[in-house]
Amino acid sequence: MKTTQSIKFLLVGALLAFAAMSAQPALAAGPVITSDVISVTTPVPVGFDCGSFQVLATFTVERQNITFYDDAGNRLRQIRHASFTGTLYNSVTSASLPYEGTFNRTEDFVAHTAIFTGLRFVVQIPGQGVLALDTGQTVLDVSTTPPALIIEAGQHEFGEQICQLLG
Repeated sequence: MKTTQSIKFLLVGALLAFAAMSAQPALAAGPVITSDVISVTTPVPVGFDCGSFQVLATFTVERQNITFYDDAGNRLRQIRHASFTGTLYNSVTSASLPYEGTFNRTEDFVAHTAIFTGLRFVVQIPGQGVLALDTGQTVLDVSTTPPALIIEAGQHEFGEQICQLLG
């Protein structure tokens, strides 16, 4: 009697498991992980307008991307870890400062958002401490050009601080 009940129980369990598996959408393959290093050795504008001069930069950035796709091969989400060092320049006087950063960017291609978390930019001079800083979290709507700010938390006065330091 116990054997018959055990077999019935196993058959019902197997049928339920099979039904549950067939009701699930097919899962996409695991994430694709890539890494790269980008070096910019000729000073380029970085988006800080100080009125009488532009801020230029050279840098080397190491990036690791973890990209998730759906079954059709469309990107769903990408998590990027970036770490960089470089130099910021006054476009008129060539005054310069070292800068660096380490942050994560999570882009949701369905919701059209990008979230930056971490130390985006810092200027730290030995003996003088931190002179400029952008750290915390920034959430952007990347469906607009330029991307629209949704939420910002932390310290984000880096542009103003750099203009004062390089001016």
